[in-house]
Amino acid sequence: MNLRSFLFFFISSIYLIGCQPETIDPPPNPGPLRDTTILNVSYGTNTSQKFDLGLPANRTSATQLVVVIHGGGWQVGDKNELTWLLNGLKQRGYAVANINYRLLLNQPDNYKMQVDDVDSAIQFSLRLASTYTFNGQKLYIAGHSAGGHLAMSYAYTRNTAGKVKAVGSLAGPSNLFSMSYYNFNIYNLILEPYLGVPLFPASPAATQRYQDCSPFYRATASAPPTIFFHGDLDPVVYTDQSTGMHAKLGTLGVDKKIIMYPFTFHDWWTDGTKTANTMDELKAWFTAHP
Repeated sequence: MNLRSFLFFFISSIYLIGCQPETIDPPPNPGPLRDTTILNVSYGTNTSQKFDLGLPANRTSATQLVVVIHGGGWQVGDKNELTWLLNGLKQRGYAVANINYRLLLNQPDNYKMQVDDVDSAIQFSLRLASTYTFNGQKLYIAGHSAGGHLAMSYAYTRNTAGKVKAVGSLAGPSNLFSMSYYNFNIYNLILEPYLGVPLFPASPAATQRYQDCSPFYRATASAPPTIFFHGDLDPVVYTDQSTGMHAKLGTLGVDKKIIMYPFTFHDWWTDGTKTANTMDELKAWFTAHP
């Protein structure tokens, strides 16, 4: 072999070696996903448009999402009030988005504003499914008091894609018209600024407005199955708001269940037995409606 042939052979060998596919070691096994909660995830530009995202240990792409909505008469309150529910549902294997929403009153349409916020929080949380590993194709929704009203309102009027599979209402108002009509000295002080129109003096427009913002009047046969929880001594949201909605869903052929807690007021968060029951019943209800 002359020098020219040797150099050609040497250079060709180097080139062929360099063209071999690179051997890449597989990434280390990350192990099971850990229990974590990500606080104050922003889903909008307003400072109130945030949620806490609870993520259970060992979750998979099949882990289901629950959206949780706090109460406060539509004008006060904070997601921290339902941190117990986030933690409890997370321990039971759910991803949980515990949301805040805008509480400003005297807007052109406070009801729409808050249901819009629920929608924005839901859509944003579902988009995080692939990043944090949970099911982004369906969800459950639950709320307390005004949050129960918003949960039902969203599920009964905005669920056209069918992603909300079931609802939980914890002492949630369902019929704002009857609330004000029978208790106008109390509830109209809250509902008049919220809905933007007094129910009294009576007018067709006022009646229509209160009914349009009430799950009782908006529910149809396609409403998601709903479970109700209520304290039988609730002085804030009377029990007929749950029993009436429960009965209405029955006439529509919608699956429903109601649990009444004896000797119980508007909330029962300091009672470990009752809160555990609420979370266990929610899990059973969600499991029954995949």
